[in-house]
Order: sequence, then C-alpha cells, then structure tokens
Amino acid sequence: MAAILRSGGDDGEASSLGTGPGHRRALLAVALAALAVWLWVALPLATGQRTFFFRDVLGNHFALKSFGAAAMERGEIPAFNPTLGMGQPFRGNPSALAFYPGNALYTLLPFWSAFGLHYALHWLLAALAMHALARRLGLGREAALLAGLTYAGSGFMLSSLSFYNLLAVAAWWPLAMAGAVTGGRRGVALGGAACGMALLAGEPLTAALGMAPLAYVACRRHGFHRGALTAFGVGAVGLLVAAPQVVATWRILGHSFRGAEGVTLGQAADFALPPLRLAELLVPLPFGWPLDVGPHGWWLGRSAPGLGYFLSLYVGIVALWLAVGALRRRPGWAAFAGGGLAAAVLFGLAPGVLRALTGGLFRFPEKFLFWFALALPLLAAHGLEAALGRTPRESTGTSTDEPGGETTGTSSNDGKQRASQVAGTSWRRRGAFAAAAVLGLAALAVVVASPGWVAAAPLPEVIAAQAVHWAAYLAVAALLLAATAVALGRRSAVALVALQLVALVQLFPLLRTTPTEPFRQQPPWAEHLAEGTGVVNTLLPRPTWEPLPGRTPPDGSRATNDVRNALDLYPAPGVAYGLTYPLAPDVEGLAPPLYTFLSVEVTRLDWRRRLPWLRATGVGAVVAYRPPGVAGLTPLDVVERQGVPARLYRVEGAAPAAWWPRRVEPAAGPRAAFARVSEDPAFADPRVAVVTARPVEHDPDGRARLVSAAPDELVVDVASERGGLLVVRRAYHPLYTARDDRGERLATQPVELALLGVEVPAGERRVTLTVEEWPETAALVVSLAALLSVGAVAWRTRRRQRPGDDGGETKRTEERAA
Repeated sequence: MAAILRSGGDDGEASSLGTGPGHRRALLAVALAALAVWLWVALPLATGQRTFFFRDVLGNHFALKSFGAAAMERGEIPAFNPTLGMGQPFRGNPSALAFYPGNALYTLLPFWSAFGLHYALHWLLAALAMHALARRLGLGREAALLAGLTYAGSGFMLSSLSFYNLLAVAAWWPLAMAGAVTGGRRGVALGGAACGMALLAGEPLTAALGMAPLAYVACRRHGFHRGALTAFGVGAVGLLVAAPQVVATWRILGHSFRGAEGVTLGQAADFALPPLRLAELLVPLPFGWPLDVGPHGWWLGRSAPGLGYFLSLYVGIVALWLAVGALRRRPGWAAFAGGGLAAAVLFGLAPGVLRALTGGLFRFPEKFLFWFALALPLLAAHGLEAALGRTPRESTGTSTDEPGGETTGTSSNDGKQRASQVAGTSWRRRGAFAAAAVLGLAALAVVVASPGWVAAAPLPEVIAAQAVHWAAYLAVAALLLAATAVALGRRSAVALVALQLVALVQLFPLLRTTPTEPFRQQPPWAEHLAEGTGVVNTLLPRPTWEPLPGRTPPDGSRATNDVRNALDLYPAPGVAYGLTYPLAPDVEGLAPPLYTFLSVEVTRLDWRRRLPWLRATGVGAVVAYRPPGVAGLTPLDVVERQGVPARLYRVEGAAPAAWWPRRVEPAAGPRAAFARVSEDPAFADPRVAVVTARPVEHDPDGRARLVSAAPDELVVDVASERGGLLVVRRAYHPLYTARDDRGERLATQPVELALLGVEVPAGERRVTLTVEEWPETAALVVSLAALLSVGAVAWRTRRRQRPGDDGGETKRTEERAA
C-alpha cells in the first residue's frame, strides 16, 4: 500500500494524471486484486461446491430454478408450477426468469454450477457495466474503475446476491444507461438490449425505478427533447426484447392477488429504512453480521426489528468522502442519492401514499435505494476527477486524461483553474484528516467505555463482540480517511482506488457461502414418502401454523438453519426429489386470490378443522413441532434438531390428483364455502362432498381416472350417466381451458374455494385441460426479431462511423454551451 501511495510521484506529473507507465501498472494491479476477490468467491460457486444461501436463494429461487431446469430438459417453459401451491404461475412470475437467456447454463452444466454462476457472473457484470457507464460519461480510467468497484462492492450489490432476479436487473442497468448516454440508433439499440435483458430477468419494479436515472443521463447528454426520445426508445426496445416475459406476466396479473387486491398497507411498509441505519454509511456493519447467529450476529432489535432488505448501506468510506466533494458539482446525482435514501425512509412512514401511487403493486420501500446505489459511485468518480483537477468531457464520452485529449478552458484561464483545483484538493485533504481524527477518537472512546458496557449488559458476550466491531470499524475508517488525505496530497488516483477496495473488503461477512453437499442429498424423511407427496411444514406458510419453536441454533453462519430446514422437508431441496408443496406461501402475490384467501384463513383454524383442507389440497405429510392431537394424522418419525423435536405425520385420506365426488353443493361466497368445509363433518372427506361456486347437476355414481399429468396439460377419462363435476387438484385459474374428446369446450369453476372444477356432460368423455401458449410464442418471435434488429443496427452504425467521429455531438454540445 505504501508503494501505491507513492505511485502518484514515481513518474512525475504525468503519472498523477494517469499517463505514465508506472501509474498504469499500479492501476492494473488494483484491478487484478479486485478480480482476485471475485475469483475467490466465484470459483467454488462455478464448480458447484458452494452456494449462496441467504434469504431468497434457498427460500424462493432454488425451488423455482430447480423446477425450471427440469422443465427445460423436457423442452418446456410451463405457465404453471404444480410443485408449489397446486400450480402457482411460473412463466409470468418475475422471480422465475422463465425466458432469461442465462437459463441456457442449466442445459450445459450441472444444476449447482449453473445456479452459482448466475450470481457470480452477474456480480462481475455489475462492475464492468458501471465501469462502461462511467467511461461513456467521460470519466477517466481511475474514476471509472472506482465507480465499478464501488457499485459492485457496495452493500446494495452484495445484498442483491440474495436475490436471483434483482441482481440481474442491477447488473444490466448501467449498460442500459450507457446506451442512453451514447444516443443515436446505436445507443438506443444497445441500451434497449440491456434494458430488455434486465426486464427478462424479472423484478420489473426495480427496472421501472431505474428509468428515472436513465432519463436523467439521456437528457443531460442530449438535451431535454432528444434525451426524452432517447430514453423512450431504450425503454421501448427493452419491452420488445422482453416481450415474452411482459406478455406472460400480463396474462396472470389480473387474476393474481397482487393485481386484484394489491399489497396491504403492512406489506407496503415492509423493509422501510430506519433512520438509525444511516450509520452504515460510515461503517460497514455496525449492527452485527446479518448472515450470522450469535454474539457477532444482528442485534439492533427494537430500533429496527428484522434484517433490512439490503443488509448494508455501506459504499466505502473513501468513495463516500470523494462523493461529498462532488455534491455541488453534480446536483443531479446528489439528488438521486439523497432521494433514494429519503424515499426508503419516508415511504415506510407513509405506506398508504406508496400504495396509492403504484396501484398496490409496489412493496418494500428499500428498493428506492437503487437510485442511491447507481448515483453514489458516479458521484465518487466525479469527486475523484475533481480532486485530481480533471473535467470529464461529457460531450464525447472521453476524458481529458486520454492521450491527445483536449484540456478544458483556455490558456488565459489556466492559472485561475489550477488555483481553484489546488484549493479544492486542499480542503478535501484537510477535511479528511479532521474526519479521521474524529473517527479515531470515537474508536478510542468505544475501547475505553466497552468494559463498563459489558459489565452492565444483560448479554455481556453480545455487547463485547459488538464493541469490538465498532472499535475496529471506526479505527479502520479513521486510517482509511487519513490515507485518503495523504493520497489527495500526492494526487495519487491509484492510491485512492486501492484504498476504496480495502474499504469495501470489510463487507466480506455478506459474502458467506455454504457447501452444497447437504442440499444434494435426499432428505432422510423423503424415504417415508412417495414421489409427488404434498408436504406442509407448519413454519413455512405465512403466517406460520404454530408459534416458532424455541430452538438453540449454534453460533456461526445462518446456513446451519438452512441445513436444518432441508432435513425438515422445506422446498430446498424437497422439490428436487419429487415432493410438492400444495399450500406453499405465495411469495410474489401472483397466485389466484382465492388461493391466497384459503392459505391465510387455514392458519386461523385448529387441527381438527384444518384437516379437511389438507385432504382437499392433496397434503400427504405434515412436519410439526408440537403434537397436533387429532385423529387423521399418523405419526411416522420424530427427530430432535437444535433442541426441538421435529415430528413427521402422514395425512390419512388425502384426495387424489383428479376425482369425481359423490356430492356437490354450492356456497353463497368464499367465506360461506370456507365455513362449510371447516365445520360440517359431511365435508371432512373431499372425495365424498365438495363445495362449489355455482350449482351443478351432478351424478353421484360417475367415475374419473387420471390418464396423464404435465405442468400445463392434464388428461382425465370421465364416465357418468347424467354428467356432473370433475375436480382436479390444481389451483383454479382462468388460463386453463377444458375440452372433451369431441372438441366441446367445457365450463370451469372454483371448487373447495381454490381447486379447479370442470363441468362435464353425460357419457364417456376424455377431458383435456390445457393452457394456451400462443401469446408467449408470438411474443418470443417479436423478441428474437428485436434482438436481430438491435444487432444489425449496432453493426451497421459501427461500420459507418469513422474513427474519431462522434456524429457531430461535440459540435452540438459546444453550440449549446455557447
């Protein structure tokens, strides 16, 4: 590090301005060091030996991608996923990434390698994309590298490694913005392609937030009128590229709980940013390590219950200091950074406003931190340029540090400009020394006071561990700011970038991975169950079916909890071994409203009244942590895990995949239907009696036999003298079309609240239930045509553009400036 600090003077003034060979070698060394950090994490993921595990990685995306990978092997992209919720939407689910090109990895590599590479490659793409955006904005090599490292190494991005879809959106978005900066047909084409990849990756609300900074850079570069057209063009091309995903989501949105009812006020306020967490701007993890259990784990408690959606706001103390120096020069980026923080706080205090503004579609105010994550690295890069006395040439996308680049101003103003630059660097350097002194004193105060805190604390080991965190983080921040001051004095850009890398490495606790071996193995309890058995773990639904057991997990990584959950038949890895989860939680709110109603109301019942619903939905096994104490649940095994007995029960009398009930009765509405099945003993066995949405003349002596079942097609043979109702154990959805072997279309309706019923005429009939896929097929043709057009436009434009020709942009910008 001392050598890098001296690199600004090794080759004289040329080196400090980024043109000396020693300087470039040092900059390359910093880039290679960052690449080594990435490789250290990425290689075990690529080999499939380790995986990220936190939050949605194993809690949501594993089950979706496991099902999707198996479907791809059969050449399918199903509309519904019958392994979850009796057929929750798959193609239109943004978390499934059903049409994302990266899915090709699952056809080429083992599952765990493809799964891990998605995270690793998009993390790398995020750094390269932000670097490319910074260069298009006219920033120099060092500033662009600083921006790329800050974006990819920030708490926002490392937290995004827990979200398969959001990570991909965040990785592609700087390239979409770079296309908007470039402008013209080529810029719109390339930016639109990146925008399309982000939309195909799912998480459309984050992409919608990203349109604001994209429009800003376009208008700043091209003027309001042309910039607005450019931003519109990028978004339009992106929608065309992502047409299959857009169409699939649109088809299911109207009959989803989210589309019909919107998020609740409580859901809209989930994951708002507590103001106390703004301390994370200065130190990386002041409230403990979120991926750990024990003294080093999260301890903020009542001040901010639960972990944040993004686990840290930290962007590196060096970048933060440089960004402060650019606030006045770049008010637009300052507004996005501050606005993202403010929105994340304020919309949590006024969830009704957020719900009204977004039609009930938007939840989690912390997603506004996307603005902060995009703006802060660019602010820091501009601050670095200002500290070195450079001015980005935003008219051409090149910087004054390039060989042959134009210096700003005229010779008559050189003296005044240099004096201003020296003065600016001076206050930044003095301010960094002062801030370092304050942080150093704070670290010393923590060391002095911590023995008293520990002695008075009810949990002394926790306070002792957290005091060490605070003292270490404050001391490191002080040292980094002091070194920043020295680097500013020497005008050493490489040293500043290297110091920022050191600052970001402090977020290593967010990069915890775990071996995949426990998740490759079939859970021992699965041996008790036939393939396709429906499972309910009482802690998996939302809300849970029973109070959380008083477990005593070992100190260390939270991955031990995921291993325990795997043994207790959670979807990870249960779906990989043929188990299904008929009452799985609707994570995205895209399941039909009646399914959501049923899954919530069941939680309010006792076990006796819950049992008919378990049978109707096809639940064949229950994992509970307290004895249910009801007939109809047969004990199979009990194992103690983390100090709590886990019990496996078989559900007696679960309904088959398709059946012909002996009695059918209509109910006045959902609540009446729910009460009837829950309370009336006549409906305890769904094979005997079911409740329907409307009356049906029903032959009690009819028969039904399932012929075949696929995610989007079921074939059932039915025979009856007077006709009646066929019940299929799939969640009711209007996208299902029923026809008999004579080509006659049959009416469908909800049965047992959430199941799919088919009204079948008299006689022997072969009933086929299918989902039409022509809308997505047509959209896929549009997408491929858009991608081919994008490639043709980019290639032809590049061939026609002469070296050094910027399409007259320099002249137009100079005219506007004049």
